[in-house]
Amino acid sequence: MPKFKIREFKVKSATTKNLEGKGEHSIYVMEPPSPKGNPILIFLAGMMGSGKSMLFNDDFFSENMQQRIERLYASGRIKGSICVFPDLTTKFSGCQYTNSTVTGNYEDFIINEMIPYLKSVYKSEKVAILGKSSGGYGAMVLAMKHPEAINAAMDHSGDSYFEYCYMPNFPNARRSIEKFGSAEAWLANFLRKLNKKSGDDLSTLNIIAMAAFYSSKGRKIELPFDLRTGEIREDIWRIWLSNDPARMADTHYKALQRLDFLGIDVGLYDQFNLLEGSRILHKKLSEHRVKHMYSEFKDSHINISYRYDISIPLVEKALYKRRG
Repeated sequence: MPKFKIREFKVKSATTKNLEGKGEHSIYVMEPPSPKGNPILIFLAGMMGSGKSMLFNDDFFSENMQQRIERLYASGRIKGSICVFPDLTTKFSGCQYTNSTVTGNYEDFIINEMIPYLKSVYKSEKVAILGKSSGGYGAMVLAMKHPEAINAAMDHSGDSYFEYCYMPNFPNARRSIEKFGSAEAWLANFLRKLNKKSGDDLSTLNIIAMAAFYSSKGRKIELPFDLRTGEIREDIWRIWLSNDPARMADTHYKALQRLDFLGIDVGLYDQFNLLEGSRILHKKLSEHRVKHMYSEFKDSHINISYRYDISIPLVEKALYKRRG
């Protein structure tokens, strides 16, 4: 059976210059035999990941996405969609795939630049977005906000219900950032470190990253808590909550009703309290009569890429069914 071909595109952007000054982004594509007109599956990496690492990462115990998709195709479980892995990393170690004056307008890039570019190259109309963790968040939120561009979405353990997944880390992040006086100063110090994988540092970096994506103001990162006392800054926290899928479901459910497929799954032992967030989101979608697949599985948040074995065939089947 013919294999997929790997291609790298450089997509220039007028809207997403980030802190590193990038004006173009690498897009890695697994191109099936005879790709013209096939559905496009876009895979969004989680925080501290990238499209390139997601596609090619060498792990002794598990497949990377190139190996996984090749196996699914060889076994006949998928027909062969165009699989896209955008490399949208930032200094904050990842991306939430939203617009921000600090990080860049990644939402605009995906919807207005990357998707039209891929549709033009492959003469395709059907597009799905899949992701895990921050990538799952991006898949869900982009589907909520842009039903004109997205036909299916799969959210694997995506960020939801921010009181549980972010707020527990606020006190430790505050204590760490306070020593430097600002999120920007903490980040500058972090980027100078040789060892950037300390657990406490990564937890703080995650909160700063969320603030950069959710509550930026000009070039300033607005934290959702007072840096001296830890008191929640209600005006900033409200901005964060306006980006919470568990809240957005109440106002964006009609967009989700238009999808050919919507899926959510989450581990029962998720370390970031995303089981509760996913259950709340599932409840809201059910109340609004949004047709979706919901599943809980016996695992945590880490090393769960095998869940794509379930979601890729389901998403692809829905898009092939409605293609044209």
